[in-house]
Amino acid sequence: MDLITVGGECLGALAEIGVTVEMITDFNYAKELTEDMGKPGLTPKLSSDFNDFTEESGFWLFMREDGEYSASVSVRYDNIGREKMGDYMIRTMSRHYPQQRTDTLLHFTDAMPPNFHGRMAYIGELFMRPGFRGSRQKLRYFMILLHTTIATKWPIDWTYAMMRDRDVKLGFATNYGFSIQIPGVARWAQPAPPGRGDAEWLVAIPAESLSHMMAYYAGSLESL
Repeated sequence: MDLITVGGECLGALAEIGVTVEMITDFNYAKELTEDMGKPGLTPKLSSDFNDFTEESGFWLFMREDGEYSASVSVRYDNIGREKMGDYMIRTMSRHYPQQRTDTLLHFTDAMPPNFHGRMAYIGELFMRPGFRGSRQKLRYFMILLHTTIATKWPIDWTYAMMRDRDVKLGFATNYGFSIQIPGVARWAQPAPPGRGDAEWLVAIPAESLSHMMAYYAGSLESL
């Protein structure tokens, strides 16, 4: 009920400012929509060119206002079992960036939270259409709604993302609900793949913390 309460509040708050939200599970169609919005491309981890996504392995959320799609974000679900996240990231990044050498990702930190494995929801591709104003509060409603959607769709252990150094320093990771924020987690072979770099942060929230957060906001909706 907490997830329904918080998600409903976010939808209602967005509706009050003329914003609707759509879920799309067709990743090919989502790619077309993002291109129409002006996004220059997708990272391989969330691109249908490199993955065979189904309704059970990922989805997109799109914001729509003034008759146009104005923002988008994507998520994929993986159950990696008890494999170390560093091994998983190195292995998958080598496959996602085949134009690089086999050692595309040279190292991924071991400074992860305890039990950082299992059923993982990865968030990426957050994009705001040029010309549309994206206030922090609007994006916060959008991202908290994404958290509630993920948690109602899959039995997750962790939700995580990779974020740019400047965005974390500006407070966006906190605004989006990530309670764990670790800088400099990856070291890439040079030249690094487009959009990647050694200054990236890993941001995350475990299922227990997400449950607590949702219970708190459900009882204190004004805090959203």
